[in-house]
Amino acid sequence: MTSIRRFCCNDLLRFTNVNFDHLTETFNMSFYMTYLARWPDYFHVAEAPGNITMGYIMGKVEGQGESWHGHVTAVTVAPEYRRQNLAKNLMSMLEDSSDKIDKAYFVDLFVRASNGPAIKMYEKLGYIIYRRVLRYYSGEEDGLDMRKALSRDVEKKSVIPLKRPVTPEELEYD
Repeated sequence: MTSIRRFCCNDLLRFTNVNFDHLTETFNMSFYMTYLARWPDYFHVAEAPGNITMGYIMGKVEGQGESWHGHVTAVTVAPEYRRQNLAKNLMSMLEDSSDKIDKAYFVDLFVRASNGPAIKMYEKLGYIIYRRVLRYYSGEEDGLDMRKALSRDVEKKSVIPLKRPVTPEELEYD
């Protein structure tokens, strides 16, 4: 039986098995703690019996005006727990928080251009490739900025793809 709950400090000591995946971006402890403190509604863990971490999602809400959006900073599932809809369920929780609680216009995320399985999964969840970000990952690999419009964006303006790639310096951060 899988349970999904809010991430807590003790989970930082139990999620190493999930972070071993080479496609998972890992961060220092203070980065995780900042997300946990500032955006607790956007940080969840999927857990198997015995407190075994199966996967997690962390994100935030940011932007201004029509750029107010939910952002998926990381979503990952340990290889042995994939293909059980865990990532889909975690994404749905973040989208619901963005849509219903924070009234965001869209949710966005970045994914490695080479990560075909993740891109396909996001597309099945309704995300589109909004733009390519040149050399986004470690200054070497391109990233794809993918977006999904939420109910506040009635005209779906937030998901009209850009016609040209951008550089990391052109991205707006809050």
